[in-house]
Amino acid sequence: MSAPSPFVRVGPREKRRQKTRATLYEAALAEFVRVGFGNASVAEIARTAGVSRPSFYFHFPSKEHVLLELQWRKELEVIDRLRPCNSLTEVLHTLPDALVDAFESIGDAELARDMTRVHARRPGDLPLDEQPFPLVHELAKHFERGAERGELRSGLQPGRAAFLCLTSVFGYLMAAEPQQDRRTDLRALSTLFLA
Repeated sequence: MSAPSPFVRVGPREKRRQKTRATLYEAALAEFVRVGFGNASVAEIARTAGVSRPSFYFHFPSKEHVLLELQWRKELEVIDRLRPCNSLTEVLHTLPDALVDAFESIGDAELARDMTRVHARRPGDLPLDEQPFPLVHELAKHFERGAERGELRSGLQPGRAAFLCLTSVFGYLMAAEPQQDRRTDLRALSTLFLA
């Protein structure tokens, strides 16, 4: 994610908007943990944040959009862990720990699952270069370079393999119980793509 330009002046109105959005985001996550995503009320989230219900919808078109934002933020954390990797093999050995750590940092296993479910239900028919989530793009770059170095299992198209790897991993994270050895299982899953 690129840093904002230091030459852009953010006025008081925009600062208030950003603060309100951040307050709504935190209030929504707290409400999801308290009563569950399905039972969470937009009215209660707005009340907790000290704003009107329409204000919630100005910032987030739906409750699902709060979880999509959480997914996006967690993907950025995972990408930060993958950037120093020099090979596809290293990426696929780092990915399981990075994902499990990001998942666990949410602090609520059910909220993490809800986030992944909402992410999985979004339209998946967009071409890779139009996907709004950054992790698939980052993995595609590593898979492309890995294919050039002969690390990718033969017969796999790098972009498609990256997408399949990520959807397999997210599917596992939705289904696995928190007490399962998710790191070991994800290591086994991710290395299926290596030559």
